[in-house]
Amino acid sequence: MENRAIVDLLTTRSFPGLAASLRARAREIVIQWEALIREPLPRAHHLTFEQLRDDIPDIIEQIARSLESNRRRTVEELLSLVPKHGAIRFSQNFSLAEMLIEYDLLRATVMDHVVRHLGRKIEAEEVVALNGALDLAARRAILAFVEYQSQELRSANEAQSKYLSFLSHDLRGGLNGVFLMIEVLKRELADEPKLSETVRDLDSMRRSLLETVGTMDRFLHAERFRKGKVELKPGDVHVKPMLVEAASQFSYQAKDKGLDLRIEAPTDCTITSDRELLSLIVQNLVSNAVKYTQAGSVVVTAEPSAGGGCLISVRDDGPGIAPERLSELFAPFARGETHGQPGVGLGLSIVRQAAEVLGAKVWAESTPGKGSTFHVQLPGQLTAKA
Repeated sequence: MENRAIVDLLTTRSFPGLAASLRARAREIVIQWEALIREPLPRAHHLTFEQLRDDIPDIIEQIARSLESNRRRTVEELLSLVPKHGAIRFSQNFSLAEMLIEYDLLRATVMDHVVRHLGRKIEAEEVVALNGALDLAARRAILAFVEYQSQELRSANEAQSKYLSFLSHDLRGGLNGVFLMIEVLKRELADEPKLSETVRDLDSMRRSLLETVGTMDRFLHAERFRKGKVELKPGDVHVKPMLVEAASQFSYQAKDKGLDLRIEAPTDCTITSDRELLSLIVQNLVSNAVKYTQAGSVVVTAEPSAGGGCLISVRDDGPGIAPERLSELFAPFARGETHGQPGVGLGLSIVRQAAEVLGAKVWAESTPGKGSTFHVQLPGQLTAKA
């Protein structure tokens, strides 16, 4: 919104002395401003003088008209002119910070030249009027710049959503088909000793496909959380069967690495939670544990806790995590020591977001060289969000 007090001042009083001084020094203002702006703004170094000054001379002239006239129309003409400047700066790849610096330097240059040209002490109301006119111009230009920036972000988000939808339906379905074909080929070739190397290659292809599909799933889940499209569905969850089902998706990877992947949970443990989100948490924790553990075991445990809750833990014999990295593990795209393993750092961020929806607490404990344990403390009561 415009500063009504400034608009009222410019439409009820005229300042012909300010307007005359501004016009008299307009050329010098633009030249000095152009020299000042190139130093702090690297973007300006690549623009010619004509590109840089753009319509600044026209803006200065329109400010002068607004000062010498007490008609609302001249102020409206100023406000309709400056958005073009914001649009051009956006097309020239200026940042918002650079736009602010540009107008700060313009203000300082204008004030200096106008005061010197007046040859007298500038009155308080004149200072308010001149600063106010510059503020109106800057505000409108910056709002236009931000609107173009927002539109670009909206377009990028729409493109990302379409891409992720393609991953979800088309590409993922095709990869699953390839995965099934690899399994068929393995069975047919398993009894042929001379094709043992080919079978090993098929195993390698299968592992790569599993990692690719897992990465796509994490992107899709992250997008759902980002858009707030995760609906909580409370219900009775039999913990051990859920853990077995979630962990079984990584039995191939664990078997290939010779890991002991096992579930240790009471058979009669039942909680009220969202089974899909809880399974998503366990899948991501087990996936990480299997990925970073080269020998030993990955153990998923569940223990009933007070108030009807449950503590689920995933313990591994991996390389461990340095203490200073534990606090940042659950941030998006944050990764600890990768130990040569691929990934984008979304798994633990998804765990944190899913845990927040469930009202659960999640944390990690680790000893470098001895492994890590990730804990999820689920509450006794779960209430669906409105």
